Amino acid sequence: MKNHFKRTALYAVAISAAVMLNGIGEVKAQAGSDLNTSYTDGAWFGTENTVPQAKPKWSVDISLPTNVSQERATAVIASGNVVFVKEGALKAKNVKTGKDVWTFGKDLNIGGLLTDGRVIYAYGDNGKLYWVDGATGKNGRSYQVFDSKTKKVGQEIFGISVVNGSLYAAYGEGVVSVSTLTGKENWRNETIPAFRAPYIVNGTLLIDTIESGAIMYGTSYAVDPNTGKTKWSLPGSHSALIHADGDKLYYEDQWPNIDDPQKRIDVFSLRTGEKLQTLEYMPIQEDGYSGTQSFGSVRADGQDLYITSPKKGVYRYNLNADPKVVKPAFIQDNGTFIAGPYNGKLFFVDPDNRGLHARKTVDQSSVSIEGVNNPISQLNLINSGIYVGQTDGTVYAINVTTGKALFRYQTTARAYGAFQTVGDTLLVQAENKLYVFALPAELTKPLKASAEQASGYSKAQAKLTIDGVEKTFEPSMMTAANRMLVPFRFLTEAVGAKLTFNNATKQATVTYGDRVFTIADGSPYAVVGGEQTALSLAPVTLNGSLYVPVKDIGTLLGISVSWNASTRTVEVKTKA
Repeated sequence: MKNHFKRTALYAVAISAAVMLNGIGEVKAQAGSDLNTSYTDGAWFGTENTVPQAKPKWSVDISLPTNVSQERATAVIASGNVVFVKEGALKAKNVKTGKDVWTFGKDLNIGGLLTDGRVIYAYGDNGKLYWVDGATGKNGRSYQVFDSKTKKVGQEIFGISVVNGSLYAAYGEGVVSVSTLTGKENWRNETIPAFRAPYIVNGTLLIDTIESGAIMYGTSYAVDPNTGKTKWSLPGSHSALIHADGDKLYYEDQWPNIDDPQKRIDVFSLRTGEKLQTLEYMPIQEDGYSGTQSFGSVRADGQDLYITSPKKGVYRYNLNADPKVVKPAFIQDNGTFIAGPYNGKLFFVDPDNRGLHARKTVDQSSVSIEGVNNPISQLNLINSGIYVGQTDGTVYAINVTTGKALFRYQTTARAYGAFQTVGDTLLVQAENKLYVFALPAELTKPLKASAEQASGYSKAQAKLTIDGVEKTFEPSMMTAANRMLVPFRFLTEAVGAKLTFNNATKQATVTYGDRVFTIADGSPYAVVGGEQTALSLAPVTLNGSLYVPVKDIGTLLGISVSWNASTRTVEVKTKA
């Protein structure tokens, strides 16, 4: 009986296993052959999220922002209180405890709160502006924006800004300037349809707006902030300021031309509004791309212009470089460009829209970003942190340097306001819920410029010989993107060249025999005889010293400068 039972049990297990295997095989076959059944890669049952979960210090329900107010601040921190709008009233809670502190007003606009850390500037649906003390909630001053004719009809306010003791309010029919000290009107300009908050650039008030004629188009106005008089308006369609440099304003030409793939950047004088030049960038024909496909979005960081390419990636141009002479750098990536440059990186959404990664701008190496596993609804780069809100409701706080996710939290939201940090506090506005988190110390630290530039660069141990005589590098050599870089001042002076440096422009001018040339930090070209000469890599300042690729310095000086990999030596020969 005993042996019979064992045999029977084994047969039963074997038959059961066979049935299970066949059953699984049948289900899989059916799923594979059923045209109405499918799934997406990455949606695995066993995927475990190892990012630590955080708990907010406290949370509170707030008014749900409208689509119009989504870009504006719905909560601010002033005098140790978190201030927000709920049911038309301004409410304050202690940032540490979440306890109620004060309530002010009624019929206040949900978005658009501003603060200088002490006073909160808010406005109502009836066009009234308020100055509210962040500590007490008391109304210090107010100003009513009426129509200019009857002075009885309150005007809808679309945005406010506070600069140099003046509050500027855009209200559709125009712009008004009010003194923050007295609450009295400085001036009013009703020749400009203003639907966005004005802003100051190098002492001039700029207003981006939309106008309509045969078609709707964007434009920008310049206003004297002292008198309110209009100085100029831009022709064509130029409502997106890309970059400002002294008297130069860089705008993307937004006039539609479907037959022209070029990206045009028009440069205007801030003082006069006169067009100074047009920069034209044509898609490059290579790797199976015809060169007739249009560029995508454009943004600027300092003198670098980043333009998304239809061939999956981002081109980096220099605004001062002649694109016919200096070939742009191409940062190739199969994802979708979403943010940057920041911390020496560009940030991309993964091709499946379920993750986030970065590429260093220097060597294009990929940097993994931990945690993100669903479509991104909101992303902000602040100090040392990346803050992400996903459409599944998950919020992540990530170290921008390491890519490590420090914590996550599950909300019920799909849309978010901009993440905000003040000191060691993170504000998360997830639809109609406001969460307050304590930040890890490593995320509160501002990024240092030296650390940002150094991303992708590393020290290189190397020797130097000049005409056979060995010398010691001071400072050491650096390497990046498979290139060896030498300390510019040290090497030029070591061969007997004369060097002068302009601290204001960060330009170095070198005279060596009958050769004279100028290079600048971040510029991918040298100026020789008044003409641009492309460099293999833009000079960069690291730890206070300017570095230039070995290959380029030899060409510019007209001497032999080579890298001997076997002996790890930079060999300089000044004599033929």
